[in-house]
Amino acid sequence: MTTPRAESPSRARVLDFAGRTADLLERASRAAAAEPAEPTDDAGAGGAGSTAEHAARRVRQEAARAADGAASLVVVGEKKRGKSSTINSLVGVWDLLPVDADVATGVHVVVRHGERPRAEAFLLPVAGSTTGAGAGPSDGTDPLGNPAPAGEPDGRPSPEPIPLERIAEYAAVDPLTGRPHRLDVHHVEVELPVPMLAAGLELVDTPGVGGLVSGHAELALAALEWADALVFVVDGSGELTSSELEFLARATERTVETVFVLTKTDSHDAWQAVLARNHELIARYAPRHSGASWFPVSNRARRDAAEAADSGSLQEAAELLSESGFEPLEELLRRRVAARAAELRLANLVHVALAAIAGPLAEQEQRLRSLQQDPTLAAEVQGAEEALRLLQPESAQWRRVLSTGARDLKNALQLGFRRSVNDVRQYAEGQIATSEPGTLAQEFPADLEAQVEAVWLQLDNAARRGLAVLEEKVRQECAAVLDAAAGSGPEGETPGAELVPVDGSAVVLRSERAGLLPEMVHSKHREGGPLGVIESVAPSLGTAATFGTVLSLLTGGILVPAVASYAMLAVLTRRRRQRTELGRVRGDATRHLNRVLTELSTEIPAQITSHVDELTDRLGIVLDRAIADERVRLEKQLADHRRNLAVSGADLAAARDRTRRRIASLVVLRDEGAALARSLGAPGDPGDPGASGASGADGASGSPGPGRS
Repeated sequence: MTTPRAESPSRARVLDFAGRTADLLERASRAAAAEPAEPTDDAGAGGAGSTAEHAARRVRQEAARAADGAASLVVVGEKKRGKSSTINSLVGVWDLLPVDADVATGVHVVVRHGERPRAEAFLLPVAGSTTGAGAGPSDGTDPLGNPAPAGEPDGRPSPEPIPLERIAEYAAVDPLTGRPHRLDVHHVEVELPVPMLAAGLELVDTPGVGGLVSGHAELALAALEWADALVFVVDGSGELTSSELEFLARATERTVETVFVLTKTDSHDAWQAVLARNHELIARYAPRHSGASWFPVSNRARRDAAEAADSGSLQEAAELLSESGFEPLEELLRRRVAARAAELRLANLVHVALAAIAGPLAEQEQRLRSLQQDPTLAAEVQGAEEALRLLQPESAQWRRVLSTGARDLKNALQLGFRRSVNDVRQYAEGQIATSEPGTLAQEFPADLEAQVEAVWLQLDNAARRGLAVLEEKVRQECAAVLDAAAGSGPEGETPGAELVPVDGSAVVLRSERAGLLPEMVHSKHREGGPLGVIESVAPSLGTAATFGTVLSLLTGGILVPAVASYAMLAVLTRRRRQRTELGRVRGDATRHLNRVLTELSTEIPAQITSHVDELTDRLGIVLDRAIADERVRLEKQLADHRRNLAVSGADLAAARDRTRRRIASLVVLRDEGAALARSLGAPGDPGDPGASGASGADGASGSPGPGRS
């Protein structure tokens, strides 16, 4: 049975406020639709009904997101630090993610709350291709012989339900080859009915293969862009490495909250000294994280506690759970990280509700002015009409801002992409020059794939930020129109909201991903047969013979120089073969790198141009529609007002009373929402001792932060 998510008073109040706001807007919409269309009482009624209906829909949609949303915790760590074991311990499912010593995850695994245990693998489209990261054999099967998925028609990864016990098959890499078992898997999502996740948390296990000294570091950094917290996993075997410190320094500006977990305290007696040293290193090399909480834990003790509880040994289970160190970690994640993210979602819900109230309230206030026969209203409406007329020509300023902004964004994204490609080339060439042949042949393709995925994520993040900035600039140019038309679109969203590329960026840029990553071709050098032996030995034969002759002259013997000469020949031949093998592998890796980067440089710039053009065109269409709709509304308002001016004031009394009641109801809600917004906008309860999140070397953190009830 799932423990229900605890509701703080602010959460309950905000959801109640949003529900009552939507109810009132829906009642206003129904009342406006039911009213008779008499000349003295229809001033703004139809517009108010339509606006209220769409505004109510948007509030309910945002309330559902606020109620069901979760804080995203990106879990990062070097290989074999206990990262996947820590996630298993947090959710209480010990065999959920692969934790074997020779197995690592190769794709992101997202673990969130659900009513029942289930998992889905999101598979990249293969479209019958016989090359690329997502390709299977030519018989239409994947690398394991299973039927290859067709993917979504638009190229997005398609979900495929999988048993929980087969997650490793879809998410892990082959320890012998270093390549994923399934080349067509983009990521895996898991849902579990466990209290830890029901508290409002979502865990993201980053790929473990490659550690933090490869392209996987870039991938993890890109994933932090939209995360609520970073959970950084180390162990008690030794102090932080240079690659870990470098990663933390680079992650400084990408996450609000950092939590350190030091694992394997049951296996390393000196873990306390390691923890103290880690505090010193963090303060010196990554001071932004020096106030973060540290939690020494034992995954083994956590599992033993669960087994003891299952067997009925509750006292032993309590002792083991306390020994494991997981209780304060879970408390902080629930009470501070999840609560902070929940408060942000609640604040956004209040903002949406207040915006939804503002449109109908403004219309009702204007309607009351018309019913009161305000002589200045006609001039105001005519002035608004003139402003709208200036926004409609092709030469309008907002169109120039949109066109210029789109051009600048495309240039910035193209430049950022070229720089990212250069960074990938520089890093990969360093790997090729310094890695041993076996390591290079085994790990280089997977590492390059991770770097390419990181390039895409960085590009996607930059596109989202750039589009948001462009949208805001255009909105400022049309502020009066957009404010007046807010909530009047067909889906109840403010004009331009359709621009937000939640899925659009991923669809456009990932659609070719599988085909852009060809398999690395391994060349072969045949040395078999007599000729191969002669070819291999001949270059070293002269040196060995010379060495033997000199040694024979010095010693005056024959046997010892002959043996030494043979040994020299063997050593030189082996070194020559090693150099030949190294050159062959480096050549293979260099050709693979050039092929992948050539494919990227050919395809991605066109994707950037097409993507930005599509989204900016969409924004232009939305704004054009908003301007046209607002002009129609103002024309109707002006006509209604002129009719009201021709009617006696007494005949409008009933309509004025109804409008005043509507305004009063909306004002009450507006004031309540403003008070909620002020409370949610506060930095936190100053009396909360855990707000700083500091902890000592013993790992004890302060009391839970904002949101504790």
